[in-house]
Amino acid sequence: MNFAKLLFCGVSDLNDLRIALDLDAGGILIYPKMFEDVSQFVELMNLLEGRRVFVSCDHEGGQLETVPFVPPSPGNLLLGRTDPRFVRSYCEMAGNFLRRLGFNSVFAPVLDVKRTYSNAVVGYRSFGEDPKIVAEMGKASIEGYKSAKILSCAKHFPGHGRSRKDSHEEFEVIDASIEELQEDLLPFREAINARVDFVMLAHLVYSSLDTKPASISRKIVQEILREQLSFEGIVVSDAVEMKALSKRFKPSQIVQEFFNASGDMLIVSKAKNVKGYLEAIQENLQAGRIPKRMIERAIDRVNSKLVEVESDVANLFEAIEKAIEIKVSSLRPIPALLVLPDEISYSAADVSASYVATIKKQARKYLKARCISFSQVRSVDAKHLLIDLIVDASENEISLHRELSKRFPTIYIITRNPHLAEHFKGKPHVVTYSLSPLVMGYVFRKLSQLSQGGV
Repeated sequence: MNFAKLLFCGVSDLNDLRIALDLDAGGILIYPKMFEDVSQFVELMNLLEGRRVFVSCDHEGGQLETVPFVPPSPGNLLLGRTDPRFVRSYCEMAGNFLRRLGFNSVFAPVLDVKRTYSNAVVGYRSFGEDPKIVAEMGKASIEGYKSAKILSCAKHFPGHGRSRKDSHEEFEVIDASIEELQEDLLPFREAINARVDFVMLAHLVYSSLDTKPASISRKIVQEILREQLSFEGIVVSDAVEMKALSKRFKPSQIVQEFFNASGDMLIVSKAKNVKGYLEAIQENLQAGRIPKRMIERAIDRVNSKLVEVESDVANLFEAIEKAIEIKVSSLRPIPALLVLPDEISYSAADVSASYVATIKKQARKYLKARCISFSQVRSVDAKHLLIDLIVDASENEISLHRELSKRFPTIYIITRNPHLAEHFKGKPHVVTYSLSPLVMGYVFRKLSQLSQGGV
């Protein structure tokens, strides 16, 4: 059995993704940091293309919009005061964008019923204070995502609206009666009737039901969610690192209680923690603290919904790999400087000027490079690697660029005029045919790998 199928791995960069893929995790939860560099996201989708794995995000619309390529929503709180058709329409549109990017699931809709005292973590994410309206809008959300072929997730079961604290940071006990909690359960009941694919559990204690948080409560998961509400889909935890859970329970306890409660997938938000949770599953199973049948059922439920990742942006990465010419064999691991032209000529049909700020960030991120202008090179000492970015150059300027390699280890990056590469034969150089951050991020990552002895 592949126990890693029971883990949803949080991914903030490509290193996180490689950890998840090496372990063959069942789910990839892409966090906003991944989108700080679009070239990284495109490479991620290329690595995921064709794999059977859940690829999800927390793009709920409004307060929590994590994917920058999806048109924004006015938010659930506003939409809850309108007609379900607006919710259905937005979720179908957002779902179509997500699917074309390569996502096959989304951790939405939020079905928490808002209270006058609700913590700000609920805020604009709730469809409102009326359980019937929340249920109606939640159903419309699920229908919209289904139309876009995106798996949806009802959260945070059995309802987060009564919380006065943020479970990301604090532990809390909800002292509501069983009768009062029926209001909170209504939206989830309707979501299950609408065949929602996932249900996410809250890290809150509901004192009238159990002394354990809902996310590890057999009473709440097995008896209420599975048996009373007849949910047969995938039960997923909220992130296990959230302090409401992690401050009170060790990973081994979380694993034991969660799977014995009939849970299916744990969200591990930090990739470095995934291996530890995988080992905790194996140890609990071997020690007999979790019946084998519970793990087998969870894996069966996961496998029943897994589909291959299909991304329209994955081909962009292949195109970049195919076109770019990297004529660099190795790099010395010394401080790097990205040398930018003093001036670049832009036409009215050119938005490349807006790329420069992003390119500087990429150089700092991947190469730890400082950025200077070409005219500042004369003040630099020789203990630096120069990455000389060339957009255009006259004959005289070409000579000045070539002179750099007499004083410094230099890599020439030729962008807009590929014919300039003729002047740098025999010298380390890269021909990019582009100044797009999609391309420059890729180039800087490749150079970083070379400086570490890789390819």
